[in-house]
Amino acid sequence: MCGRFTLHEDADAIADAFAADVAPIRSTRLPRYNIAPTEEAPVVIAARGGRRAGPMRWGLLPHWARDPRAGTRMINARAETVATRSAFGESFRARRGLVPASGFYEWESRPSGKQPWWIHRPGGSLFAMAGIWSVWPAPDGERVATFAILTRSAPSSIRWLHDRVPVILEDTVWDDWLARGSTTPVLNEVLDGAGQPELQLHPVSRAVNRAGWDEPACIERVEPGEPGLGIQLEL
Repeated sequence: MCGRFTLHEDADAIADAFAADVAPIRSTRLPRYNIAPTEEAPVVIAARGGRRAGPMRWGLLPHWARDPRAGTRMINARAETVATRSAFGESFRARRGLVPASGFYEWESRPSGKQPWWIHRPGGSLFAMAGIWSVWPAPDGERVATFAILTRSAPSSIRWLHDRVPVILEDTVWDDWLARGSTTPVLNEVLDGAGQPELQLHPVSRAVNRAGWDEPACIERVEPGEPGLGIQLEL
């Protein structure tokens, strides 16, 4: 599962890494250190003339959804079943994206409370999580773009913490993933061929447990059990 993630780069860095038009995200708040469900984040999609990064709300809402709260239950989609799930299948076949990220969080259950860990690639480098998206017609006429992140089995190195991680796609398969004409066998091949990238992790302040706390200090290493940056939250 991926329940929070980070994006430390600005729009220009996303433009360079993804060769994308980033005009739609110039007003999006970046960088981010604690992106939570229902919040907006950049998603790169295929568009006329090339790739485009636009803001989308995290938590996929199919066009037929009646209640926007349903999105909070659809922040992730399992790669193994995404093609056959009614909530995700249409988006998988027709609307796929790349979700830029610098890392994500998982939580360890301890007697003293939930201990967050920040998981990232060596050096905290930018990477792409496989995503799907949809446009939900709100009752007031607004068209709301939403997305979900695909997950897979976790590598053995971090399975003690959680059994699922986001699907991370290397740039060699981005075009196949985004192309509107890609068939289900091609998409499944992309997902099946996604390697287990090297991941590093360290414990961070329990202040991360609060979704509203979004500061560079979110990803600083602390020793488990320490207050961490002067803020201790027990949830």
